[in-house]
Amino acid sequence: MWRKLILESLLLIRMEKENHSIRARQEEGGITLSHKLEYQELTPCLKEITCIWEKMLTLHDDEVEVGKSWMEKGGKTVPKTKLLDYVKKGVPRTLRGQIWLFLMQQQQMCSGVPDSALENANYEDLLGQLTTHQHAILIDLGRTFPNHPYFCKSLGAGQLELFNLLKAYSLLDTEVGYCQGLSFIVGVILMHMEEISAFHVFKYLMYDLGLRKQFRPNMMALQLKLYQLTRLLHDRYKNVYEHFEAHEISPTLYAAPWFLTMFASQFPLGFVARVFDMVFVQ
Repeated sequence: MWRKLILESLLLIRMEKENHSIRARQEEGGITLSHKLEYQELTPCLKEITCIWEKMLTLHDDEVEVGKSWMEKGGKTVPKTKLLDYVKKGVPRTLRGQIWLFLMQQQQMCSGVPDSALENANYEDLLGQLTTHQHAILIDLGRTFPNHPYFCKSLGAGQLELFNLLKAYSLLDTEVGYCQGLSFIVGVILMHMEEISAFHVFKYLMYDLGLRKQFRPNMMALQLKLYQLTRLLHDRYKNVYEHFEAHEISPTLYAAPWFLTMFASQFPLGFVARVFDMVFVQ
């Protein structure tokens, strides 16, 4: 027991040193977005759609930033039907992170004033604290996208950012803390943007969009989703439903990881990215 604690303490010291080194490299431009976006798109975004997104992001360039409320930024909303139409037509991989931030801020403007306690949570302050979920997070680092170049290296940039963000969130949301599955969601977000922006986006998914409900101790929200999937199969794909029933295959056996990781643990990243696109616009 003591040996494990000592080893973890030494590992954390090493991680802190690596953090400083990686942040220095980021400031020098040593870590590029192309290195993080190592996945094949489900369907390449057409050039004309990319131009529409570029124009929209340029018009709202001053608004696509984190750390300020929409009231402070004086942001303007885009009709949701128009945004949904654009997202359905395609989201360019290289702009995906900016577009997610933009869609998040559009939704926040429509939904009103955010929770001040969450809005004022300082990421750097959270990183300076200790979490009781440290061991569980460390174990899952090597299990999260082990074949992706940004996350495969032990204590590399990807794993350190993953640890930082999961640690910070576990301190912010003491009811949920850390649960298996969260690392995959955070990993997908980190592929598309910098660490601090990823923290705000993850916080938005968990609180504003209610994703945290399925990770609460009673997991009632997850059970509800599994039931809804069962009803969907029953109503739309009766033959599939009956086949599963005949073999006593419940959604818990195959679909729980889909919901707990937003499909990120078992499907190609190009497909997963499109799922995230639709979640942000819906």
